[in-house]
Parts: sequence; structure tokens; C-alpha cells
Amino acid sequence: MQKYSRVFYLVGFLAMPLFILLLVFGYIKINQMASEEIHWGHNKSFAFGQASREGKLILLAVTKSRCEMLKGLECGEGKPDLGTYVLLNFTPRDNEFQTLILDDRFASLKNEALPQYFLLNASGEIRHASNQLPSVEEMQKLPKKESSP
Repeated sequence: MQKYSRVFYLVGFLAMPLFILLLVFGYIKINQMASEEIHWGHNKSFAFGQASREGKLILLAVTKSRCEMLKGLECGEGKPDLGTYVLLNFTPRDNEFQTLILDDRFASLKNEALPQYFLLNASGEIRHASNQLPSVEEMQKLPKKESSP
């Protein structure tokens, strides 16, 4: 038994630095993933408040299913520049979708197929509307703030 206890101590002693390295690597990897993820919001008042505070446009995506992070082409997969906008996503199952349909600015939601995308300023003015996610170039051309007269 004495022989085996020394082996166990040796294995434990050698495994400790490996375990610490694994913890450090995991911590770094989790921080990288957290900083790269782009999350879609689902609360209209929060999105408009954030856009007003930060001087950003709101990218409203009305899709068939919820956008979580950037999974799926209709949710902007492969477009990391979406992080410079306040992202807002509604589906036909959301209560806010019913409010959008009643708003004349979003009349296309009644007739046209989903997905549909709208770039709005903080006051709710539509700056761009499309059936396809706006390209990065289109988004960069649009001013984020209202032009003063």
C-alpha cells in the first residue's frame, strides 16, 4: 500500500499544473466567446432607450423564428458589424408583432413574406426597409443621428 500512495501523490502533484492551465484556458476562452457574441433584443422599449442613449440605429428584424445570437442567415450570420446597432427581433408569436401590424409604417408586414428588416432611428423613423438584411455598406451609409435643419 505504501508503494501506491507515493504513485498517487506523484500523479496528483503532476496533474495540478495541468488542471490550473485548463482553468486558465477555459477562463480566457469563455471571455473571448462572451465578447464576440451578438445578442438580439426582444424588448422594444429597452431597444429604443439604448439607441437613444448610445446614438445608434435600431435594426428591427421581423423573422419567422427568434434570432438568438447570429444563428441563421436571416439573423445576420457572418455579419459581425451588426454589433454597432441595437438589434431588435420580433416574430409573429410576439405581442409586439401585433402592434407593428397596426402601425402604418410597417404595412408591408401584412402583405409580404418574412423576414423583413427595418433600420430605425431612436425616434422611430424608418431609415431603410428591405426583405433582405441590409448589407454592411448600406448600413454604413445611413446616418445614425437625425440631421438637424
